[in-house]
Amino acid sequence: RKWAAPTMALFRFIFLSTFLITSNILTGYIANHVFQIQSNELFYPTKREQQVFRWHPRNVSEPPPLPPRITTIYMITSTHPHYTQKLDLTSLCQTLMHVPNLVWIVVEASTVKSRIVGKVLERCLVPSVHLNVPEASSSIEQRNVGLRFLTTVLCSVERCRGIVCFGNDGTKYDVRLFNEIRKTRGVSVFTAAFSGGMLAEGPLCRDGRVDTWMFLNSSLSRVFPVSSLGLAVHTELLLQHPSIQFGTTLQGSWIEDELIETAFLTHLGLAQDQLECRSDEKEVLVWNTVSEEPDVSHEKLQRSEPAIMY
Repeated sequence: RKWAAPTMALFRFIFLSTFLITSNILTGYIANHVFQIQSNELFYPTKREQQVFRWHPRNVSEPPPLPPRITTIYMITSTHPHYTQKLDLTSLCQTLMHVPNLVWIVVEASTVKSRIVGKVLERCLVPSVHLNVPEASSSIEQRNVGLRFLTTVLCSVERCRGIVCFGNDGTKYDVRLFNEIRKTRGVSVFTAAFSGGMLAEGPLCRDGRVDTWMFLNSSLSRVFPVSSLGLAVHTELLLQHPSIQFGTTLQGSWIEDELIETAFLTHLGLAQDQLECRSDEKEVLVWNTVSEEPDVSHEKLQRSEPAIMY
């Protein structure tokens, strides 16, 4: 009897140790073989394992297909110093954060890269590039700088395959537009609201091609009456024309503003029937807006870089 108590204690110790070891092994097996998701594939248990561990995925015959690679969008945005610059860029950032696989190229009309724009891009979760153009007279020069950076710098260090679109810091987008322009194979055109002095300017589509145009008929030589906000170009087409830029003819002479897009598309060697139409005649997905300047008539501090980043 004097060994009864020690023997029972030993049995309890062995039983608890065996139970703990078995539990750890079983837990590790479940974690490693049933619920583990590897980098490239899902592990699917056998039918026996499903019965034992009561794990029943919807379909165990084959793993779900991996999502296709989403085409990259390169957005070139022009901006210049003004009271609502931070507001406009922040609003645009909040929109672009909902667009996957997008690179934001912001070109600022300034002698130096401003702290306001830099801070907005630093906080924005969208991959971005900050460029500046000293003494830019219009957004045309800024877009050309963005194009040159894309074709000569960005595309020289990586396989630059994607879609390029253009806009200003005040441009407003419906994110559905980006799903449409990802389908671009050459050049896509679409309607932009509040552009060209009209409620809407751009193409009217039929079966994915341009049927007619909505525009102010001020120039019969305007073959492609579309705003640059309503253009999307594939990078492969741009790389075939490395010298292309907005605002010049094939001979390099400058042209008037209303013919800029016509000269650009003509330089690409395109006819109207080659344009891919992405517009819905009942709905517009991009707006050319300008924020109203606030009343700061009582503001006494005049700083180019204020202490408060309004």
